[in-house]
Formats: sequence, C-alpha cells, structure tokens
Amino acid sequence: MPSRSPAPDPWSEAVRRATDATAADQPGGMDEQCWDDVAMRGIVATVLYALHLRERRPVDAIGWPAVLWQLRDDERVTELVTTVLPRAGHDLSRTAAPGDPVTECWRWLTRTWDPHAPVKSAVLQPALSHGAHSGWVPDAPEPRWGGMSRGIARGLPDPALEVCTQWAAGVVQRQMITEQGHRALDRVKVTSGAFTGHRGYVRDVGWFFDDATETVHGPAGYAVDLDDVEGTRDIDADQVEACADLRWPDRPEGTLKDGPPPGLNDPLPPAKTCAEDLRELLDRASNPEVVPEELRRAVAAAHHHHHLELDWQASPTPQRCTWGVLHHWYQLTEHYADDQRADLYEVVVARHLRDAEPAHHLALSKDELPGLIARCTTGA
Repeated sequence: MPSRSPAPDPWSEAVRRATDATAADQPGGMDEQCWDDVAMRGIVATVLYALHLRERRPVDAIGWPAVLWQLRDDERVTELVTTVLPRAGHDLSRTAAPGDPVTECWRWLTRTWDPHAPVKSAVLQPALSHGAHSGWVPDAPEPRWGGMSRGIARGLPDPALEVCTQWAAGVVQRQMITEQGHRALDRVKVTSGAFTGHRGYVRDVGWFFDDATETVHGPAGYAVDLDDVEGTRDIDADQVEACADLRWPDRPEGTLKDGPPPGLNDPLPPAKTCAEDLRELLDRASNPEVVPEELRRAVAAAHHHHHLELDWQASPTPQRCTWGVLHHWYQLTEHYADDQRADLYEVVVARHLRDAEPAHHLALSKDELPGLIARCTTGA
C-alpha cells in the first residue's frame, strides 16, 4: 500500500495561500527578495492563520471577506494576533528563542528599521556568504531593510505591519474581485443615476464592513474618476459596467482630462516670513520657553528660513514610537555667512505611524538632542 504524504501544516497552507494572492497582485509575481512583497504576504498569512485557529476551520475554508475585515487597520490585526496566537502556544515576545516560523514572521512584521543602515553591496555579499561557510564573518552592520529591495515608503523606519496593512488589504481585494467587480484603473461606464452615460476610471473600491459578523460585503461601490467631472465620485456598484476606450487613465487628481489643471497659472502665495515661521514652530512646541527672547528677536528679523530633516528613527515596543529631528536655521544677513545664522532643532515624536497629534520638542543645539530624545521616547 503506497505511503501517504503528510498533510501540510496550517501555517504552511496560510503562507502558500498568501503567496499566491500576493503574486497575483504584483505585475512580476511574488519576489522573495522584495521587502514590500514579503511584508504584504506576511500580514495576509498571519491573519489567515489566526482566523484558522480562532474559527477551528481549515485555512482554505477561511473566506477572503473575513480576512479583509481584519485588514481594516494594523491595530485590528494586532488585536487578533496577540489574542489568538498565544493561546495556541506561540510566544510572541521578542525574547523568545527562535525556531517558530509563525513567531518569527510576527517579529519581522513588528520590528522597526534603521533607514540609515548601509545598502546591501552586490560585491561584498558573496564574500560574506563564503565567510559564513568558512566560519569567519566580518563584523558588518545589518544591511538596510534586511538586504531586501524596498519601494513602499522606503524612508520610514516604522514596522511593516503599520506601513503595509492597507497594501495587504489591496492584495485581498484583488482576490475578491477577480471573478466579479472592477479593480483600480478599470474603465467603466455609469449606467444609471446622476452621472448616467459618463465614463471614467475606477480609483478605489468600497466595501460594507459588517462588524456584527466580522466580514465584508460588496463591492458596495466605487470611487470613479469621471472624464468630465472634477475629482472622483462615489458610484454604487450596480450603477457601473465595464467598458473600453483609449482615454488616458492617469491625470493629476482633481483636473479635467481635456484641459489644464485648475489654478495652473495662478501666482504662488507669498512665502512665510521668518517671524511667521518661528511663531508656528513655537505654537506647536511643548517647550517654547527654551527659546530665549533675544533669539526670538534675532529670528524674527532674519532674512530667510531653511529646514532640513536630519534623522528619522523608530524604537520598538514597549516604548513604541517614531522620532525625527528637524533642523530649522535662519539666515540673519542677506548674504549667507557661517557666523550669521540662528539654529533651532525640533524633535517630533509619534506613537504610531498615523499619529494625528505628534509631540514637538525644541532644542537650541545638537548637543542637547541625545538627552532630549531619550526623555521624549522613554519618559526618563
């Protein structure tokens, strides 16, 4: 009697299904060396696996509508994963020993990154690989993004879970509308309603999120970029049908395809004065008192203001935050001179990638920044 091959484990099934979905969403298929693809695949796989555990159903029996409901935002994904996975024996703490692929995937999705790390070298990498086999590896820093290519928000240090959950939702949406519905940039014609006869391009898909059953229904409607109407319009799904013509799909948002963008030739608004710029800086700062009156008067009377982003980093949980350093310098004379400028440094601290109210703190010199950052990010 021929032996039967062992059934694949649920995590492998979740990864397979998420891989197939991600591959279908990308023009070149799934790229294992692309940070974007790995992030989207990991998020979808983790949600599939968590729902399998919670619902006690095979991975293939988990419907995409239930997955999309969980992908509404990263906080919802976190709640699902951190509630379900530990009950199944997965230790999600960052101090747990490696070896569990589910835990390691979650750690990768929730880790922060160093956007200033060195880029992976095509020349050095073969030598490092050879060194690993010979038992000697040079003390080199980890390459940027773990050695992967990255296209999504490549300057952000925030975890992939915060950056890519909406992208992962797009992967799942494509699976849901493969058989029915219209994808972004599909050409459609409005068949009824106020815009009957108009044609345009789908820009986004709308769903009905049923919180009672934790699933979605639809597509309920589309945001359609109509050819001859400014902006996009929300059209019910049963009021559009597919069509085909040769109109160009990409145009500046809020403009007509047959005319220049509105306001193209309008004069630019007047630039802010140094006094106005300083006032805005002080208004949003938590510690405006650190700027002495003498410096305020000098800045208000300056000729030009300039702004540079010096750093952008993130700290992991439990003190999860992202912090950036902005350098504001004011040219005190009409012609620049090193000794005729005033400097202010701003530390911006956000507790989440989409923090609507980040904290702003001021410093007068670079030397003050390490201590200020430590206090702002750890509460010390």
